Amino acid sequence: MSPRDPVPMNTVNVRALAALPPEAWRNGGGVTRTLATNANANADADAWRVSIAEVERDGPYSRFAGMTRVSFVLRGAGVVLREGALEVSLTPNEAVEYTGNAAWDARLVGGAVTVLNVMSAAQKYRVAVRPLCASVTVDAGGVALVLALDGACDIGGGLAGHTRLASGEYATFADVRAPLAVAPATPGARIVLVTLSPVASP
Repeated sequence: MSPRDPVPMNTVNVRALAALPPEAWRNGGGVTRTLATNANANADADAWRVSIAEVERDGPYSRFAGMTRVSFVLRGAGVVLREGALEVSLTPNEAVEYTGNAAWDARLVGGAVTVLNVMSAAQKYRVAVRPLCASVTVDAGGVALVLALDGACDIGGGLAGHTRLASGEYATFADVRAPLAVAPATPGARIVLVTLSPVASP
């Protein structure tokens, strides 16, 4: 970057998780709250969506053809997904990637769970979901969401300057133009970072 080039600006949107409206599942098995999305659902070949689902009972998962799913259990003991001979286990604090093409049937492990879900057009993004216990840097390019589930979090980078998330808030960076520094700000803070990085065309 030359001295005449403008400093990249990271535009941030901060919201309270509690303010997100619930969307009932069609089968009545739970509710979903959408944190962020880039498209009007299924028509966009580069679509992605980040949401939090409250899964209250065993039953079918919705099928999302052409999408890759990454799930991260935030609360509860986990979920086992099956379709025929296929089986996927969703366990607490572990990001698990699986296909949206299957008609999964879900069995709860020990009761209701809360699951962070990232859905994206297959082979279009590299998706990472991870808990943070120390400062990390998010490279420019792509999308970043930071969730302060419990405790505060500090985010800095670009012209957006410094953002502090309070407990129960999340920040969305729909276009990371300058590297972000993300760090827990209080002892024992429970912070989750989601990134979606576009996959270069061959």
